[in-house]
Amino acid sequence: MTSKRGGDAGSQDPDPGSIERIRQVLIRAVERHCPPALAAHREDLVQMALVRLLERPRGEGSTPRGASYLWRVAYTVVIDEIRRFRRQQRQAEQLPAGEHRTPGPEARSELLECLAALQDRRRTAVTLHLRGFRTGEVATALGWTEKQAENLVYRGLADLRACLEGGDA
Repeated sequence: MTSKRGGDAGSQDPDPGSIERIRQVLIRAVERHCPPALAAHREDLVQMALVRLLERPRGEGSTPRGASYLWRVAYTVVIDEIRRFRRQQRQAEQLPAGEHRTPGPEARSELLECLAALQDRRRTAVTLHLRGFRTGEVATALGWTEKQAENLVYRGLADLRACLEGGDA
């Protein structure tokens, strides 16, 4: 069965012109949705949206993806970045005054000890997560289902948090 999606966002072999058109739509969408606090990261957000489009499974969807789909992708990327930014701000606010610096080597060694105490699969999933891999990427890299990867990351992070707070993993 041949796809009729031509040079669209979901096309298997888009031409360079269609990629540039997709990029221009994403730029406009990100500019529209991006708050001033994240203005310096707009190009990064466009790149993240392009990556999400490229990572879509080949068989996903059977209808052409138009500009409205690209705007939705850009919107979700911006929302995810806003949430990440706010989470970082909350974490920084929770630190006592004067502790806004990078943790020293003792914190690093404590983190490594707690990571080593995790079960193998949880340690692997958490390590990839901490390196910036999304759950779907962890699942693909390790040959797990996305649900398995999600559970292992979630439970591994809970164990890691408990260990770092003084409990046992």
